[in-house]
Amino acid sequence: MSSINLAYGKEILNFELPSDVRIQQIEAKKSTPITNIEESLRHVLAHPLGTPPLSEVVKPGDKVVIVVSDITRLWIRTDVLLPILLDVLNEAGIPDQDISIVTATGDHRLQTAEEHRAICGVQALVRVPIYDHECHASDLVDLGLSSRGTPIKVNRRVWEADKVILTGGIAYHLLAGFGGGRKSIAPGVCGYEMIQKNHSLALTEPGPTGLHPNIMTGKMEGNPVSEDMLEIARKVGVDFILNVVVNEKKDFVFLAAGDLYEAHLAGCRVVEEIFGIEIEQKADLVLVSCGGYPKDIQLYQAIKALDNASYAVKEGGVIVLVSECSDGIGSQPFEEFFKYGSVEEMSSKLQQDFLMPGFVSLRTASICRKTPVILISSLPEEVVRRMKMLPASSLETAWQLAAELLEKQPESVYVMPHGGNTFPILRE
Repeated sequence: MSSINLAYGKEILNFELPSDVRIQQIEAKKSTPITNIEESLRHVLAHPLGTPPLSEVVKPGDKVVIVVSDITRLWIRTDVLLPILLDVLNEAGIPDQDISIVTATGDHRLQTAEEHRAICGVQALVRVPIYDHECHASDLVDLGLSSRGTPIKVNRRVWEADKVILTGGIAYHLLAGFGGGRKSIAPGVCGYEMIQKNHSLALTEPGPTGLHPNIMTGKMEGNPVSEDMLEIARKVGVDFILNVVVNEKKDFVFLAAGDLYEAHLAGCRVVEEIFGIEIEQKADLVLVSCGGYPKDIQLYQAIKALDNASYAVKEGGVIVLVSECSDGIGSQPFEEFFKYGSVEEMSSKLQQDFLMPGFVSLRTASICRKTPVILISSLPEEVVRRMKMLPASSLETAWQLAAELLEKQPESVYVMPHGGNTFPILRE
């Protein structure tokens, strides 16, 4: 027998698999944390990718805006980066009074003063002012349409700055391929209409999945959402980016500094190296956990792990998702979107009025229609079924149900203990 352990809330679920089953763990590769952050940060700012050093990009008299991510992305640890970045700008002749911070809230709510402190740190906020982007603001600057017809309205403070510096974090993203880079502008500091139109590019005419075939985790080239974001970011104008890659312990493992495209791409390659795990073939069964508490407190957050697992399961296979969901579904719009029933109905509704939770619902329904998904959670059975999944109370019962669905004992199994972070890549 082969023993596996998967985190479930604050517990560990243990299960013994038959010895004749082929098992492979899909886990992130080891990475080396950056120990001297200030020294490393100063180095990349002085030796960036695709641009002159930051000290040459800016000049005395420039009004500089630094765009930072909002409270949903505290893992970026912007509070660690900002004081050093401000010092480097000061040394280049840009005093604090010529610098301001804008949060890339996109269509998220405004941040509280406490959240501003958590994002930027007290040390930075006593030096420079911070402003939340508002996607419905009346003074957004109209830059016309992108080549895909997306209306470009951008934060006035960002547009009027002499120099724009983006900070952010690079990780896999199920809509844009990767986060970071261009996303700090579009959708980060753009108008609501831009966000809706851009995200709706993920949809095709109602079909088997309702999604454009190039909308997938880890893909930017040919991805209409990602390419539209890049075009808009370039039109708005970005002078320098500072993006980070972190490991599962939130240690910095790579600092991407320089050109909007080149530096971001370098960071994406590092993400692929650490979290992109090659597999030789797909498996009958994928057992995937979000990684336990607090990553699995909501079903909505657990869909990232489900989405990643879907790339490792063969056609006709089964996925077992382990997520306690102690806080329930986690998103009312996500839950409500399942009332539209079929994938085609969901896609049609999203065409009319795009909502990111609705897109996640569509993606979930598309996976569940192609591959049975068994959910081990604390959710009521009727709720699980409404989410188009099959409820199970334990790994033992999930294994039995999977065998029934496959009409045989699974012969090959992938185990993903941290499914939200690791992405299976089929070797060509």
